[in-house]
Amino acid sequence: MSQWTQLSWYVAIALIVVIMGAAAVTLWLIAAGNINIKNMLEEPDSQKASLSRFQFLIFTFVVAGLFLLLSIESGTFVTVPNSVLMLIGISAGSYVVSKGITAGAKGSPATNAAAHATAAAASAAAAEIHATAARAAADSVKR
Repeated sequence: MSQWTQLSWYVAIALIVVIMGAAAVTLWLIAAGNINIKNMLEEPDSQKASLSRFQFLIFTFVVAGLFLLLSIESGTFVTVPNSVLMLIGISAGSYVVSKGITAGAKGSPATNAAAHATAAAASAAAAEIHATAARAAADSVKR
């Protein structure tokens, strides 16, 4: 094994140890009650869960985990395709749009219902785009 290959393995192992250590500390702080995640997925003004927040959180973790796994398998950092960055942007955009709709809809119940329906439609459209891109990414990895 060449000197650079061995060095890259040491760096990769060190990065994995640091990332896993940070994850373990974070999980321990959550379990100890020092980090409160109770309201992380709720809207600030209500007790209702936010679909756009959940979608953004899950999609970001899925993409980050997938690229970490691919980087570990290949032994080098993989490049992030522009389509994946676009999908993360769409997910973030749906969150921003839903926040704007919610902020502008503080009024009558009919306006609030229309705002929630619009936000749900935007989230559903973004989820469909994510699913299509995930299928395309899976197909390209299989090749």
